[in-house]
Amino acid sequence: MNASQNTKSGSTFEQQIHSIQMSQYQRNAVLHDLRIAEAVVGAIVWVCGKVGRPGANVFAKPNLKY
Repeated sequence: MNASQNTKSGSTFEQQIHSIQMSQYQRNAVLHDLRIAEAVVGAIVWVCGKVGRPGANVFAKPNLKY
């Protein structure tokens, strides 16, 4: 996903959350949880991208000495 898609989906979620009737405290908690979820998903996508590349040598050095 590129940055424009991330911003678009995030703003859509925020718009939906703002349309629901709830206290400001609850709204802030939900938005905070949403940002944490987006960060976790981004980390998972990053790790999968690193591991999925052939010959990436992410976790070990290619030299037998190490």
